[in-house]
Amino acid sequence: MQTHNHKVYLITSNAESGTIETLPSRDHTILISNEELTGTDLYFKVDQKVCITSETSIDIISSRIDVNRANAIQKLKDKFEFREILSKIYKNYHYTRLKAEDIQNLRVSEKMIIKPSKGCFGTAVRVIEPYTDFKKLSIDLINELSKNSTVFSESVLSKDEFITEQFIEGEEYAVDMFYNAKGEPCIVNIYHHPMPNNKAYLHMIYYSSKEVFDTIYDKAKTFFIELNKILEVKNFAMHSEFKLNQQDIVPIEINAMRFGGMGLGNLIYHTLNINPYAYYLNDVEPDWQNIWKGNENNIFTFFIAYNSKNKSVTKYKPNREKLKQQFTQILLEHDFDHKKQLAFSIYCLRETEENITKLLAIEFDDFFESNNI
Repeated sequence: MQTHNHKVYLITSNAESGTIETLPSRDHTILISNEELTGTDLYFKVDQKVCITSETSIDIISSRIDVNRANAIQKLKDKFEFREILSKIYKNYHYTRLKAEDIQNLRVSEKMIIKPSKGCFGTAVRVIEPYTDFKKLSIDLINELSKNSTVFSESVLSKDEFITEQFIEGEEYAVDMFYNAKGEPCIVNIYHHPMPNNKAYLHMIYYSSKEVFDTIYDKAKTFFIELNKILEVKNFAMHSEFKLNQQDIVPIEINAMRFGGMGLGNLIYHTLNINPYAYYLNDVEPDWQNIWKGNENNIFTFFIAYNSKNKSVTKYKPNREKLKQQFTQILLEHDFDHKKQLAFSIYCLRETEENITKLLAIEFDDFFESNNI
């Protein structure tokens, strides 16, 4: 079989846009589509660097890499196995599993989270409480899964199996990182993920700043060291989502073999000129202490402009100019065909805390107008 080890091999997919279109310099990467990989005998050994841009590539890459990484992918991808891992690291952690058909009869005694056993883009993720109307919830989740399954396959987004788990109070953060050739964690970005007013726009805003790094960095490093005592992987990229609960962080999601999706992982390049793929290739972590010098007051923001929730994408179109008037400073803009994606644009911004609060209240219905205008 062919083998390569002089660049990061980035496996691409049309199922999720943003990452390739906003990619840093490609000097450090070789792009291979799912279809191209399927038609070759490429196999990636343990010392070779591989990333994916979409969860739709996870199955094929699992069959083309060494056993340790393939096993780690399976443990992280399967939400049940992943939660078994969490229960070993966090002694009070608990969860349950159920079928979609059982949601209407579900009863809970405390606030919890329900989500598909395989998921992407925040699809069908809800907070549930004792007073939740579970019959209505069941219908809403099935409808949302049906809509988004036109973009994501069954291997990425499950329609029949769900999990419920304890609701963790606290702010949400995300970390892009990789385990290097020695199995040591190297962090290439940290983001705060504030919740929008409309939960349908779950991933609308992520932002990075020195304060965000100072809050999460040491805690994340400790967790990743503990995690790799179980996974035992090398040359392995991950995008992880956490809740900061008092003084500890608890993972709520880990996506194997990639950085933040839809171009989120490239935010740090378009703001601080840090190419995460170059650091992955060179097996080193950025010198964050020096990088943030002179940027202590900057808040670098990634913004996903979702499609309208209530207006048809065939009858209405986004008014991008109207949306851009809401931003403080645009550093990067990339537009999508809103009829083919779940969002119509992504932006890298320099923002203020005050304006981020205003952006979190956006209703994207207000930014869609009739095609006849």
